[in-house]
Amino acid sequence: MVAQSTVRLSAPGPIGHPLLGMAPAFRRDMLGTLLAGFRDYGDVVSYHIGPRWGPHPVSQDVVIAHHPDAVHEVFTGRRAISRRTNAFQVLTEFIGTGLLTSEGDVWLRQRRTLQPLFTPRRVAGYAELMAAEAARVVAEPAVAAGSTVDLHHLMQRYTLRVVGRALFGDDVEEAVPELQRLMPVMGDLALARALQVVRAPLRWPTPRARRITRVRAAQYAIVDRIIARHASRGDDHDDMLSRLHAARDPETGQPLSAEEIRDQVLVFLLAGHETTAGALTFTLYLLGRDPATQDRVAGGDADLVRAALMEGMRQYPPAYSTERLASVDTTISGYHVPAGTTVLLSSYVTHRHPDFWPDPTRFEPDRFIGQHDRPRYAYFPFGGGPRSCIGEHFALLEATILLRALLSEYRVEALDERLPLAPMITLRPAEPVRAILRHR
Repeated sequence: MVAQSTVRLSAPGPIGHPLLGMAPAFRRDMLGTLLAGFRDYGDVVSYHIGPRWGPHPVSQDVVIAHHPDAVHEVFTGRRAISRRTNAFQVLTEFIGTGLLTSEGDVWLRQRRTLQPLFTPRRVAGYAELMAAEAARVVAEPAVAAGSTVDLHHLMQRYTLRVVGRALFGDDVEEAVPELQRLMPVMGDLALARALQVVRAPLRWPTPRARRITRVRAAQYAIVDRIIARHASRGDDHDDMLSRLHAARDPETGQPLSAEEIRDQVLVFLLAGHETTAGALTFTLYLLGRDPATQDRVAGGDADLVRAALMEGMRQYPPAYSTERLASVDTTISGYHVPAGTTVLLSSYVTHRHPDFWPDPTRFEPDRFIGQHDRPRYAYFPFGGGPRSCIGEHFALLEATILLRALLSEYRVEALDERLPLAPMITLRPAEPVRAILRHR
């Protein structure tokens, strides 16, 4: 347990640039900076963004907690911790006020309304379409011919097709190239804006604001086009969009507004495909660098396939960090955290904590087989607490079905020794993930 008996004034941490603080280090190498902070300062690390002298309107204090007990503190039952952070404000600018970005009573109403759409039983109803889309991947001409493929591109197409059919009961193939082009652009713009020491309003006609406005308009244009096509079909649909229109808050009977439905669809379409595609890409890459483990997984049962996926998300969690805000003075792991401090949790770092993950850089699916005595929040690829990811069951089923289908037919040979990473809104490969898939 992390000691709570003595409140210390402030957590230790690096100094950074005299004017910009740690902003340049985070912008240059976010993951490396987080790992270095954990290595040098321990389970709680403080960082400062912006000038250090006096109270300054563009200064920001950040505390990062890595120990599972501290993660539990932040995720569960802390009224002093809210989500009104810079990062969530920026995300709201891009994708509206859906379940991912809403707060307070609005979020609670949305969560109550949407939860019945993602029960394990409801999600199981999508298994057939997931299997059909996995079969399309197996039959891809480039895959079948043994050509070099980009695993991430392949997995993005699969997850977009799955989420498109689940949402709209329709193939969204024509939207795939545009969404694949927009996602890295949006991620780069969002991260840069979140790390700005001075963030101008989007209504100001700066070059970055104009780019953000164009990207946001392009995203909503895709969603509006698909929703309009769905409405024009005019028949009864048994898909998630129809269920969103029919959904009611079980306490008040209130439906979702048209704007809320539009924002939820954008969240499901973008976040729902991007995170699962990343999890599949990273898992296949790790299996492709470890032929012996890959053969075990390919010949194993569903539990071993799922364990490989879980281990892939341990090393490379797509939701690699999340932020909260200390709304009043509080403590975390015995350290005083003043009101207004950003509190960051990084699954990327906690998943490498050597106290809970021996030899943390080794790929070992057996960590997730059988019983273990790890704390609950030593592993949190889907977040935690009341705001844990509503799509967890959907993502795990979708990914497991693809892995079983692909590995039963092919051996994956990952061609690159290194896997450069791009920590944007989600963790994604910075370059194509080249592989050859050979028939077994």
